[in-house]
Amino acid sequence: MLATPDGDRDAALRYLTQLAERVTAAETSSAVAEVLTEVAAPVHGLLPLTREVIVRAWIASSDPQGAAPGNEPEPIARLGSTANSLSEAARVVLHARNHAARRTQPPATAPAPAAGRAQSPVSRRR
Repeated sequence: MLATPDGDRDAALRYLTQLAERVTAAETSSAVAEVLTEVAAPVHGLLPLTREVIVRAWIASSDPQGAAPGNEPEPIARLGSTANSLSEAARVVLHARNHAARRTQPPATAPAPAAGRAQSPVSRRR
């Protein structure tokens, strides 16, 4: 069950729904990049924050009675792998965000030569 610290589960669900709607309605790659930033931003993005929750749950549940590392039950051990997968997912999303953000820049083209421009000294010598 998704919930925010203050118990406003509906606000958290609305936020996720709004992100989905914003990316669906995006008309520019810049708008897509903005949503992807919210998903994967290194500190406050949804994926890094979710990873933090998973890591803390793994730590809290993997050694409750002082068992040796590596002796935790399979579902608990897999939380560490899941945290790594979330880190990789955030990296991929940020890469896609960077790609989308670059597409918004106009292509760099050289200006066309002005009509009636004098030839360069090198051209005149030929």
